[in-house]
Amino acid sequence: SLKQPYYYVNVTSRHNPEAAPEGHENLFILVPVPDLRFKPDWSDAEEIADNVIQDLSQRVGFDIPKNMVSRTVLAPPQWEKMLNLYRGSGLGLGHSLRQIGYWRPKNKDEKYNNLFYVGSSTVPGTGLPMAVISSKLCAERILHDYGSVSE
Repeated sequence: SLKQPYYYVNVTSRHNPEAAPEGHENLFILVPVPDLRFKPDWSDAEEIADNVIQDLSQRVGFDIPKNMVSRTVLAPPQWEKMLNLYRGSGLGLGHSLRQIGYWRPKNKDEKYNNLFYVGSSTVPGTGLPMAVISSKLCAERILHDYGSVSE
């Protein structure tokens, strides 16, 4: 339920001080949500964000909204437009049993030797950290296959 969704929190300024001004922190909160096929109307995105931030505030015993300097809420319509994500999905083309782990599409095309894939729809999987790892794996495969990357 999006009334009480699961969420992931990263205080990015703890490992990258440039992510926030001195004396401040940067919270990155990721809420896995359905794509535009299952929830086309995201007019409640701010309300969902409010609920998550309030829940986090209660869990950590700190009034986050009172201390917030700025906030950006991005929902599937923005992800679709900004990053060309299929139907605004951060989970790739699908997130079923046939789309995880070993069964996830490989990063090299089986038919065309010079076609490679990168992102959340291929190995190793979904989410920003996995998409970054995907780009590294793809670059390593190209270097292995071709010995260099042409510019």
